[in-house]
Amino acid sequence: MTTAEARTYATAKLDPELEKFAGHKALADISATLFYHQQQKTVMRGTVERDPKVVKLDLDADPAKAKVEDCADSSKYDEVDAETGKVRELSSSGPRRHLVTSEAVQDKAGAWMFTTYTIKRGQSC
Repeated sequence: MTTAEARTYATAKLDPELEKFAGHKALADISATLFYHQQQKTVMRGTVERDPKVVKLDLDADPAKAKVEDCADSSKYDEVDAETGKVRELSSSGPRRHLVTSEAVQDKAGAWMFTTYTIKRGQSC
C-alpha cells in the first residue's frame, strides 16, 4: 500500500493500484492528502524509511484482522513545487519520524486491505 501511496503523492494523481490495498478511511485519508497536494500544486520527492510490525493478529475473526504499527521516517522526503521542483519549507520544525498505526482486514480470497492508516504526528518513534 505504501508504494502505491508514494506513487500517488509523487504524481499528484491517484495510483490505480492503491484501491487494491487501501479502503474505507485509509483510502479517504490518502485521497484527502492527494487533494491537498493538487490544490497546492505540489508533489512529494524522496523516500520514507519504514519499519512495519504486525502487533495484533486475529485470524479467527470474520474477516481476519490485523493491527500494524510502523515507524515512518520522512527526513528524506520533501514537498516540492510541481512546476519548479523547488523544495517547500516545512511549516513545523518537529521530528520527521512518526508512529503510524493501521488496521487491515483479509478478504475471502486471502488479500489484505488496510482500512485505517493514521500518522501520529505528535508521537515520534
